[in-house]
Amino acid sequence: MIKIGRNDLCPCGSGKKYKKCCIGKESGAAVPALSLVEPSAGTTVRGTIVQPPSENQAVSGEKPASKGNKLTLPKLRRLVSRELQWESPAHEQLGLTLIEQMRYEYDKELIAEALMLWNGFSRMAKPVVKKEGAFCAAIEYLLSEEYGFMLTQADLAGKYEITKSTLARRYKELCAYVDEYAAGGTEEMLPPEVLIGSLKGSAKEKAAELVFRAMDSASPKSRSQLAKAALELDPDNTGAYLLLADEAEGEQEARALLKAGMEAGRRELGSAFFAENKGHFWLIPETRPYIRLCTSYAGSCWFGGAADEAAGVLEHILELNPNDNTGARYLLLAVYLYTDRLTEAEKLLKAYGEEDGAASFAYDRMVLEFKRHGVTSRLKMLYRVAKGVNKHVPDYLLGAKMLPHNLPDYIGRGDANEAIEYVIMHSRLWTSVPELLKWMLKQ
Repeated sequence: MIKIGRNDLCPCGSGKKYKKCCIGKESGAAVPALSLVEPSAGTTVRGTIVQPPSENQAVSGEKPASKGNKLTLPKLRRLVSRELQWESPAHEQLGLTLIEQMRYEYDKELIAEALMLWNGFSRMAKPVVKKEGAFCAAIEYLLSEEYGFMLTQADLAGKYEITKSTLARRYKELCAYVDEYAAGGTEEMLPPEVLIGSLKGSAKEKAAELVFRAMDSASPKSRSQLAKAALELDPDNTGAYLLLADEAEGEQEARALLKAGMEAGRRELGSAFFAENKGHFWLIPETRPYIRLCTSYAGSCWFGGAADEAAGVLEHILELNPNDNTGARYLLLAVYLYTDRLTEAEKLLKAYGEEDGAASFAYDRMVLEFKRHGVTSRLKMLYRVAKGVNKHVPDYLLGAKMLPHNLPDYIGRGDANEAIEYVIMHSRLWTSVPELLKWMLKQ
């Protein structure tokens, strides 16, 4: 059976995420949200799961989690009483009440989500709790809507002995909080240690899942926390290093993380793998995080003034992947020209530039010609050709248009985004040839 992730698109074709559509509605759901147990005598709420015979009984058909990671009621109570901060004792007490109200019907991980939702909302909104059941019912209903449990407001109003209108008001308040402050949904509020406790598999598999969830997260803080937690489980997880480098506060920190990630990638893949697959790395999916780390590290070195180190890493990328799916050749040409390695620059252009229509090669040919021979009729011809390839580059290069602070997300051949990307990435090269810029201003 194909495993469907909770954040994957639902196979029913609704366009919604699986966790917000059909999860739990069909038998054999890959990640069930509620524990399926046999009915017993006791109060039941239609659409939820009834009380199990024992608090510690294993879920039917589910392997028990390891003792160190398994969430238990005492751990949840400790989370409320010792680990979370509350604005008032009433808010803390409602958290404990929520545990008792949900303990027989929901997985412990779902209860943890409910607690994090209440903690975040109560600290932000500072609500006055007149009747605990109103907020408990609203939290349950929000989880029901998110995970597709199909509970009705009438069900929960009856369970907590409140009116439907009261539940609806509180639910609306919770939704407003989630929309504004928790873009990733209630699951994203979970502390890493709670989330890890809900995962199955080996340490490496858990780390991979944490990185996947981090990439899907809308919160920079959450991305960093999950990436750090992944590295604790698997110190050689290259994806985690990429995420942490993206969230780093400074360039030095980012570069150190990228370098550490490259070293981890070499350990993870092994020297035999490099020797065997050299020349077609990009065709093997598990090599791509390593290539991306190398590409980012080379860029960081280039902008940080370590041109020779950048060249070595870019040459390494091309050795592993001569087809150059990541475009390492463009920055390598700039590095060669900047460091006056003109013979290597000519060889690179000959190897890749014959049929390459990118603006990068077109304008860098001008720099090569100028460094070799100064202002010539060939330089004028190359400038005309370059403007034909991308007419926007001179505007940004000569200051007629202002550059944005960040690289564009997408570029197209000949468009303004390609010009922006080229000028930003090659700015160090062009500042080294001010006389060429002066000549261009006169044309």
